[in-house]
Amino acid sequence: MNRIQATIAKAREAFDRETIAWAIVPGTAAVLVTALFVIPNYMRALDMQDEAQRLEAVAGENISQRNNLQLLEKNVGALREECARRCRPLAEGAEHDRLLATITRPTDGTVVREQSIRTGQVTTVDGIAIGGPVQRREVSVEMTASFESVFGVLDAAESVDQLVTPRVVEIVVLHGPVEQASMGNPAVRATMTFDEWFEGPKAADRKEARR
Repeated sequence: MNRIQATIAKAREAFDRETIAWAIVPGTAAVLVTALFVIPNYMRALDMQDEAQRLEAVAGENISQRNNLQLLEKNVGALREECARRCRPLAEGAEHDRLLATITRPTDGTVVREQSIRTGQVTTVDGIAIGGPVQRREVSVEMTASFESVFGVLDAAESVDQLVTPRVVEIVVLHGPVEQASMGNPAVRATMTFDEWFEGPKAADRKEARR
């Protein structure tokens, strides 16, 4: 009986050792696999996820900047069209006296009794540039003529295909209505000052080189 019990005890002990061995070995293997593969791969996956989010943010920012650039280009194009439609160009030099030729009126003693035109020096305007200096010349007109003739000078200055800005317009009636009616030639005395704008030499030279 004692022999049988001893045999059973030995068998049970061997079974317990095998059970423990089979329990420890897989657990140890699982720990090793986790330490050697799972954790590093998990950490790399986290790093890749962070990198993917960073790249996604950069891509989103680039798309936003590209959209903003396209919007700005569209707005610039619209502004250029608006400027070409509404703005007058600058004359390319003081030698182009289109304004003087346009506003000069022959004196005939009735419609235009007298007209005098004085031009100032061409000066560079500080604080204004369009890729080069901007220049300005003052043109003063004094005339005694019918109101229609004076208005015609203003209208002619407005129609010149260059930037001209009226700065002073003064009109004085020379005679009262009764005197004008008796004279048959009503006239006014007008003083007008215009600013005539030009491109500076550098801007004009670049425009000439592009032709």
